[in-house]
Amino acid sequence: MTAYLRALRLVNFRNYPDDTVILAPGLNVIVGDNAQGKTNLLEAISFAVTGSSPRTPNDSEVVRWGQDFTRTEARVSLDGGTSERAVAVGYAPGQKKRPTVDGAPAPSLTNYSAGGAGVRAVTFFPDDIRVVKGAPADRREFLDLLLSSLRPSYARASIEYAKAVQQRNQLLRRIRDGFSSERTLATWDRKVVELGETVLKGREAAIAPLESYFGASLRALYGPEKAAIRYSYSAPLDEYAEALRGAHIADIERGTTSVGPHRDDFEVLLGGVNLTTFGSQGQQRLATLALKFAARDHVRDETGEDPILLYDDVMSELDERRREYLAGYFLESTQAVITTTNLDYFDEEILERSCVVRISGGAVSETTSGGVRN
Repeated sequence: MTAYLRALRLVNFRNYPDDTVILAPGLNVIVGDNAQGKTNLLEAISFAVTGSSPRTPNDSEVVRWGQDFTRTEARVSLDGGTSERAVAVGYAPGQKKRPTVDGAPAPSLTNYSAGGAGVRAVTFFPDDIRVVKGAPADRREFLDLLLSSLRPSYARASIEYAKAVQQRNQLLRRIRDGFSSERTLATWDRKVVELGETVLKGREAAIAPLESYFGASLRALYGPEKAAIRYSYSAPLDEYAEALRGAHIADIERGTTSVGPHRDDFEVLLGGVNLTTFGSQGQQRLATLALKFAARDHVRDETGEDPILLYDDVMSELDERRREYLAGYFLESTQAVITTTNLDYFDEEILERSCVVRISGGAVSETTSGGVRN
């Protein structure tokens, strides 16, 4: 048994003024009507163990209306329950987030989100279909968030790379407008390449194992057709520095950096067909689920620990066979927390082996584990 979340307290988080939920290893089913706060509860779990929301980059949105701060507190069970870690994330708009571990400030938010809390998380929300259906930026974000959860060094390089590209773009526009010399580009070229190579190396190392896991997961969810991930470079690693220098004239004319990992993409293929362009809504949704399963497997391979799975409204658009497959998958996971409006999606035997948390009136109303109320 690896690490899992035992308890969570939410203070001024979205619709929750102050509430606590007790969770169990294995499958946890959050059930309730729409607009009661089920999705907010999943978001709060992610916020507690990663220090950020998977739903919005604007942290102030998670603060309950009319309040001036939010705080999540969690108890993480470690080493098969032989030890425990108390983690918390506090945030007030206009201030930095304050992650703590056993009462002491975390070294940094990047360290905290990369396993510093004692557990990692893989999330699925309905909007995540954009990873397959959406723009290249959505697929790059998927890769960068996954790799940042594994290594603080990757997270820092990714953040600093984005800043360096932005500053290089500002310089390009100054050169175009006659306020700077093209000779000044060399310094920013070196900086961008140094950071960009770290990002590219991280992505290159991850693509092959992710493709293998993705293919196996999509076969289980969809069928025997071959699935693949194909990374598309604006310039491969061994040609990156030269390609950036070669793009000077065009970059100055446009005022933007045209080469580097911020311009890359990856294709999601099923039977050789690009699902972004030609996939149906159902195929895109199943491919997104398969990518999330692949992310879970990659985290487990890299760290030796299962991440907790946080899946929102995952059953509603699936047929009975796939629901049964997912229920078994979640039940055998170290910990999965999923939301639903309908317990009929689950066999009675599955529910007897699960922890069921009922949300009513925007609050946790009842928790049962193995059919027994807690």
